[in-house]
Amino acid sequence: MNVLEVLGAVLLLFGTALSVLAAWGLIDFPSALARMHAATKSASLGLSLIVLGAAVAAGSWELLGIAALVTAFLFMTAPISGHMVGRATYLAGRVDNLVFDDLADSKPSPLVIRNNAQGGWSHTRVVGMILVWMLLWRDVSPGTLLGGAVVACSIELLRRAPVARNSIRLGGLATFAVRYMWLVFSSNARVAWEVVTPSNELIREAIVAVRLNTRQPSVALLVANAISYTPGSLTIELTGDPLVLYVHVLHFDSVAQVERDVRELEELAQRVFRDPAMTGT
Repeated sequence: MNVLEVLGAVLLLFGTALSVLAAWGLIDFPSALARMHAATKSASLGLSLIVLGAAVAAGSWELLGIAALVTAFLFMTAPISGHMVGRATYLAGRVDNLVFDDLADSKPSPLVIRNNAQGGWSHTRVVGMILVWMLLWRDVSPGTLLGGAVVACSIELLRRAPVARNSIRLGGLATFAVRYMWLVFSSNARVAWEVVTPSNELIREAIVAVRLNTRQPSVALLVANAISYTPGSLTIELTGDPLVLYVHVLHFDSVAQVERDVRELEELAQRVFRDPAMTGT
């Protein structure tokens, strides 16, 4: 057994363990919203480690590219699905064990994204689609590159989607990504500890409203998705005018603590996007 096979086996083992803990959390946690923490966090990281472990053990760069693509899609979609299911659960009246609830006495108006951007061609989307195409084909060759370019350009011509005004700072994005990965692992460790603790004595659920400082919907959406990987928190609602984030907390201590956690992510997210008001675009 070589080094890659050992590393792949370790990743598979940890991924399987997290998946088992996520399944157990769905059974053991006391409420529907609490179960969403296990489903959103542990299940996504567990599956990602399994596919990455399989690719590493196989020693295939092509499979590793597909595994990286699967992992990226999981971490982009899991917070959104957790947000939507959690919101539907609350609106259906299935939440009755909260020690604090800012959402109960309010009538939030969900954030609506309006089309304020200018139409145009996006080279970023084209390059991204070409890369995805080559990963799916598991082939880096002129023919695959040409085929991906034809497909990507055709899709871009058909879409004619507007280009967002909020350009991205690569340095800010890298900093946010590092912080995000730390949140992923620390939140999984916290949920895993709750699962293996039979009494669940530390669970005190609450929903806290945090008014964001930013006026950029792109920043608010990034924070709303990332907060679902902060240890013990999950986005339930995001409202517009003003931008207010309603966060479900698994271990409620104080409103101030929740606000500090959200503010920290918001500051990092603001470094990712350039403010249109500052650039004059």
